[in-house]
Amino acid sequence: MKWTDILKLLPSVLVTAGIAGLWYDDFVAFMIMVILFYVTIPVLIAAIVFFFMSLKMSTVGKKVIFFYGIFNVLLLTVYLIFGKPQQECNPDIMEKHYEKHAVELDELCQYTVDVLNDNCGVTLEWYRKKLHMFHVEVDGQYDCFWNEDAISKQDSLMQVVGLTQEEMDGIHRRLKKVGCIGIEASRTAPDTAVSRYLYPLAPLSRTHAVTVWFRRVGMGRYDYIIHDAVMTDEEKKQAMEYLEFIPYNERVVFQFRGGAIGPQVFGKEIREKYLNKHKPW
Repeated sequence: MKWTDILKLLPSVLVTAGIAGLWYDDFVAFMIMVILFYVTIPVLIAAIVFFFMSLKMSTVGKKVIFFYGIFNVLLLTVYLIFGKPQQECNPDIMEKHYEKHAVELDELCQYTVDVLNDNCGVTLEWYRKKLHMFHVEVDGQYDCFWNEDAISKQDSLMQVVGLTQEEMDGIHRRLKKVGCIGIEASRTAPDTAVSRYLYPLAPLSRTHAVTVWFRRVGMGRYDYIIHDAVMTDEEKKQAMEYLEFIPYNERVVFQFRGGAIGPQVFGKEIREKYLNKHKPW
């Protein structure tokens, strides 16, 4: 290949890097593309132009550029079919997923509560097979650890709340089985769990509830709040009033919490549309 062909191939290589970034973390990759807008657009245009210029494949360099372009098209297609759907969420997706895993989700919640010591609670999240978050509550006292701190202190934190390695692995295994990423659970009286500390604006809980973290989309997160009994009238009222909640039935509430930027709650139209076709009780 001539050096000019190598330069013409470079935009296609950058396009591959962009698609790979979407696979790894679509939100971060998209933000980088937006920030580098004046680089992203010329690179994309150049890759398309050089691809069509290589259609005759009259030289080795043109053949490489052509087939590399075909590879990018196939890679993008596979991402759109298999990768992107796993990076999206809405109430309909949550309903379908819950219906498929309802029994296993109840079993996960019960198991997690049962293996904790009395008056203890945990918030656990795994990201790409690594422990990402380990928060603990003991007798109303809270400690929060993320990333490397969570990993390095894992053994001592497990002892604090009464978890063995086998039980910790059991929680993780059950989470993976139901296709979820994290859990907030406690063996305490209602309304004194870790979630009350982390999320003080959440509705008061009179029944015992476990929050299973389903999926992160951008900086937001979609959860299942699963009560161990039928919600009280007060809880039902609050679940209907707060835009961050969509009640699914008398025990289960869908929840969305936003991050530093982007939507903070379910869109009003999305919420109303779902509740109009699905009556929780």
